[in-house]
Amino acid sequence: MKTYWKYIAVVIFGTLLISISYFTFRYESTLLIGQFVILFALYLFSADRKNDFTLKEIIAFGIIFRLLLLLLTPNLSEDVYRFLWDGKLWWEGVDAYAYLPSVISKENILSPELFAQLNSPHYYSIYPPLNQLIFAIGGIVENTILGILTIRLFIILAEISTLIMLPKVLKQYGKDSKLLILYAFNPLVILELTGNLHFEAFVIFFLVWSIYEFERRNVFKSAMGLGLAISFKLVPLILLASFFKKLDLKQYIKFVLLVCLVTIISFLPFLFSDAIEGILTSTSLYFQNFEFNASLYYLIREVGFAFKGYNIIATAGPLMGILAFFGMVIFSLIASSKMKLPERMLWTYIIYFLLATTVHPWYVLPILVLGILSNYKFPVLWSFTIFFTYWGYSQSGYQEHLGIIAVEYISLITFIVFELIQKSNIRKTLHA
Repeated sequence: MKTYWKYIAVVIFGTLLISISYFTFRYESTLLIGQFVILFALYLFSADRKNDFTLKEIIAFGIIFRLLLLLLTPNLSEDVYRFLWDGKLWWEGVDAYAYLPSVISKENILSPELFAQLNSPHYYSIYPPLNQLIFAIGGIVENTILGILTIRLFIILAEISTLIMLPKVLKQYGKDSKLLILYAFNPLVILELTGNLHFEAFVIFFLVWSIYEFERRNVFKSAMGLGLAISFKLVPLILLASFFKKLDLKQYIKFVLLVCLVTIISFLPFLFSDAIEGILTSTSLYFQNFEFNASLYYLIREVGFAFKGYNIIATAGPLMGILAFFGMVIFSLIASSKMKLPERMLWTYIIYFLLATTVHPWYVLPILVLGILSNYKFPVLWSFTIFFTYWGYSQSGYQEHLGIIAVEYISLITFIVFELIQKSNIRKTLHA
């Protein structure tokens, strides 16, 4: 395209980002989804013409898009209010892990206005200590808007670090560094990380750094990267299996021990907290009570309704977790040692999420990066279809639409199969 067209696309993209973030409510489904569809079309348009951008322009525009949301009060998620609640409790000398917000609210320690904005007042906090440190920094100021701004600055810093690091990893795998545009301009990434302040921003950066150091044969730094990713969110713990066969047994054991050491050090504050009981309670509830945008689990749930007459999540949830664990272990054992690390991570995540009972839109963002590094496009598709789960919100609550979820997963699995067949045919042609 002519050079000026990219600037027109960028301006329209930025304008829509402002509109969907600052002026659109979550329950305005038609307006919300409509703007997202246009954003995604502009994203694909720009990505298809990535060669008209320089790498510096891609990084610069990626940063600008995120800075446009600097003053945003998240409009798609209330999680930030729990972040600030926890952070302010620490400054009041109260262990944020030990008490339910619903209990603390009766003591009038924090403002009733902040309590009223919590979406989980009856659940213990399960956010790891490194997250809590950032919450505490955000909680220094009394003003909620300034607290949100403070937390967002940390998220943007992590995002900028990813925008700088990811092209280096792309080069390590012999790929065009301009493929960064698939991440830098992705609307879901911008809205969920910088916009809604989800800490997958840190997970993604430390995973990218871990991969980068691994390919440089610096196993120690690679282990540190994975350990820090786990320290912000426990899910990347499943990726330990991805390094199996990529290292000999002695190196692998050392790697696992280093990752565990980094993780344990980051969780040392638990020793001075009454966190264990609350975390175990909330974790149990996560596997036995929470369900959102699931795939295989929803099919099993329907079987349970048919034969038992009630929701069998209390037994099916933990069972799905066990199946996911064995699925990931079996995959790590049978996958070829020649398979690149990002692809091993990608399929490990896919096994986990296809068997999960809860899959929020921001959960899948690490998969997008791993797909870019592995020449798979289906994560891009998923970053589009998963946003449609926001359709169920109204002013009175949320109602999940199973038809939307069916379309999401049928299209995802169909595209996965298509890409696998395509790659298989390419390999056959090369070896013919």
